[in-house]
Amino acid sequence: MTLMTMHARSGGATRDRSVVVVLLLMLALVFGPAIGLHVAVNLLGPGPAPDGLAATATEAPRGARG
Repeated sequence: MTLMTMHARSGGATRDRSVVVVLLLMLALVFGPAIGLHVAVNLLGPGPAPDGLAATATEAPRGARG
């Protein structure tokens, strides 16, 4: 016994495709900028440090308490 006819199923396929398109669009809007930023940083590399800032991280002296 079938509850849906072939006509109703073909309309559901169009709706399913629309849901997938919207889902992919939303994922691209969320993750696209983050991925693009990572790619840009990796391709361009770190720039020169601004004046007054150390280029490398400094470590606290051993035994010092914060």
